[in-house]
Amino acid sequence: MRQYNQRIYILSGCLFLTLLIVYAFFPVTTYDYIGYDDSKYVSENPQVHKGFNKQSINWALTSTHTSNWHPLTWFSYMLDSGLFANKPGVYHWMNLNYHILNSLLIFLIWIQMTGNVLRSFIVAALFGIHPLHVESVAWISERKDVLSTCMILFSLAAYIKYVHLGKKKYYCLVILFFLLSLTAKPMMVTFPFVLLLLDIWPLSRTKKQNTAFIHEKIPLFIISFIFCLITLWTQHLGGACQNLNIISIKTRILNAVAAYGWYVTKMIAPTNLAIFYPHPQTNVPIISIIWGAAVIVSGLWCSFRYRNTFPYILTGFFWFLGTLIPVIGLVQVGLQAYADRYSYVPLIGLFLILTWGLCDIGLYLSGKKKTGENVAAVVLVFIILIYTNFCCLQVRKWKNGTSVFQHALRVVPDNYVAMTHLGTIPHLKHALVLFPDYIPALYNLGTALIREGKLHEALPYLLKAAHLKAKHPNIYNNIGGIYYQLKNYSLSLKYLQKALELDPNHAHAKKNIQRVYNKISMSNN
Repeated sequence: MRQYNQRIYILSGCLFLTLLIVYAFFPVTTYDYIGYDDSKYVSENPQVHKGFNKQSINWALTSTHTSNWHPLTWFSYMLDSGLFANKPGVYHWMNLNYHILNSLLIFLIWIQMTGNVLRSFIVAALFGIHPLHVESVAWISERKDVLSTCMILFSLAAYIKYVHLGKKKYYCLVILFFLLSLTAKPMMVTFPFVLLLLDIWPLSRTKKQNTAFIHEKIPLFIISFIFCLITLWTQHLGGACQNLNIISIKTRILNAVAAYGWYVTKMIAPTNLAIFYPHPQTNVPIISIIWGAAVIVSGLWCSFRYRNTFPYILTGFFWFLGTLIPVIGLVQVGLQAYADRYSYVPLIGLFLILTWGLCDIGLYLSGKKKTGENVAAVVLVFIILIYTNFCCLQVRKWKNGTSVFQHALRVVPDNYVAMTHLGTIPHLKHALVLFPDYIPALYNLGTALIREGKLHEALPYLLKAAHLKAKHPNIYNNIGGIYYQLKNYSLSLKYLQKALELDPNHAHAKKNIQRVYNKISMSNN
């Protein structure tokens, strides 16, 4: 009878969790592309539009487009495009489905590990509706985030089966889903460390007098190392890694410390969230550094001080600390100081501490009575409802590119990325005042001036972008087009050929280069 009741509780929890997430996120299914990266990933990607064929599959397996190697992410987009056509609502809907599945997996996995349905549900609900996770769900380009997490949770589920049953087939599934996760996004290269943390609590494997639980992680560590190398190579190849001359080692370390404090702050009070937070590059605010250091030091102290009495603090805090390392900025990819999407997996650790901690406090205050835990659970449910309200408000900001970037500009007034993607000439010129070498702003401003017929004014911006070794073929195509209009056919040909070097299938560059050859041929006659 007790087993039957537990199944009812679990099924009810799954249903309520799904309804809660759908309630908060369903509007995204009617939203548009936002422009920022969506054009590269989906809306203007001909390989995705083709769906599955020999050419597109080969491209997905070999391409480092967007400075990433993530074939599984490309396959998921191709599947959506092939089945449902290239509509933004479809991609949004699938992102939401992955997010729901991830939340349900967290719920079921933590029940398997701890046997506590109520606490597991609260952790899963916090994960499902936290406003910091809106970016990962509402941004089509972040499919890699929700998909990678889905695969790693399946790997974790297989690991629990392996621990309980000891069958090698489950260990093989651990490796398989781990590989799939890394081919969607290499964020979870820290997964072997996560498993070691779970071996401490709640699986309690470290108490046994053998080291088998360590040896079995060796293949996973090797896979992680290989994918770290692949990721560094693809990021450098695409020019995404920032030079030490731009952001020094000292600044990276200080910003990393400050970032840990920022993530904790936004976990507690998820307001003023934006798609982009500019990196300080030189001066990290001292208050942010002090707060980040306080978070790290107090977290480490509590982890070791209470490692025996409250081991979930150690597991939860090191989960948070460790899973953020690949994106904390020591290897600086991009120009952001931190990002909402980077918190998608790491916050699970903090949700564990919050849930188990408040419930244990309730038990302690009530003299170990169940009513104390229930009161704590009511408090946590109230927190979930508050976060749900904030989540709904944050979802509305993602209706389209204009709403996303207007909100980002309100949150961060000097947000040159938001200005660039709002796309007006005054915004673009202001963005270049803030960051003179920002290639997207140079390209967008040059393109905007071309549309207004101001070719001579547009040319310096595009030439500067080319001088900065931009790898966007449209830049060179536009320069070639300007020189064509100015009747300088030799320079036009030079830049159009460069566009085709970067993208041999660039339709506009092919068309323009033929026009140049026709003009040269006519002048020779």
